[in-house]
Amino acid sequence: MMMPLLFNLNDKTALVIGGGQVAARKISALLGNGAGVVCISPEFSERIREMKNERLNLVQGYYERKWLKEIDLAVAATDCRELNRQIKADCASEKIWCNRADDPDDSDFIFPSVIRRGDLTVSVCTEGASPFLTKSIVADLSKQYDESYAERTELLRVLRKHILAGDETRKEKAEKLEAFSRCSLAALREKCKEIRNPVAKDKRTQEELEKNR
Repeated sequence: MMMPLLFNLNDKTALVIGGGQVAARKISALLGNGAGVVCISPEFSERIREMKNERLNLVQGYYERKWLKEIDLAVAATDCRELNRQIKADCASEKIWCNRADDPDDSDFIFPSVIRRGDLTVSVCTEGASPFLTKSIVADLSKQYDESYAERTELLRVLRKHILAGDETRKEKAEKLEAFSRCSLAALREKCKEIRNPVAKDKRTQEELEKNR
């Protein structure tokens, strides 16, 4: 059983050995999360070539242990199980985390399926037991947590920063933050508008007082 973690890959370098469709998926995930990637293979798929940019270095050739120098993590994604096994062993001796695309059980980490909605990240993984079940769960969660959650998390971040900077007790702050997490999107927008425009808020409060006199 693996423990789910979130890593900051900015300024990290990943080595991907392999040039096929599996390697392409791993490269896409790594680039999408801020890592720089060195990909080594005798040949590269068209998809990998299309991804070529300043953070993806394509090296046409065969794997050698020397490529593990100054690497933060590695992915063995060749079509040869024996080579993938050797890459994993080399990484272990160099204390580099390695993913074997052909053997999750012999991997230090794996790539879960991910749903992103702004600051909200939901990952799903069956650790290789059933990719089809993973796909089904991701489809269900994608409907439940739609694109509106990107705005919701952005607004909650603004409110959290505002509340934590206030003078209330820790308990009062926690109660407010919990209440905000249950608010509708419209209510969150209104709360953030009040924070950004306190003059308008004070004016509305005064108008309400006048009406109640």
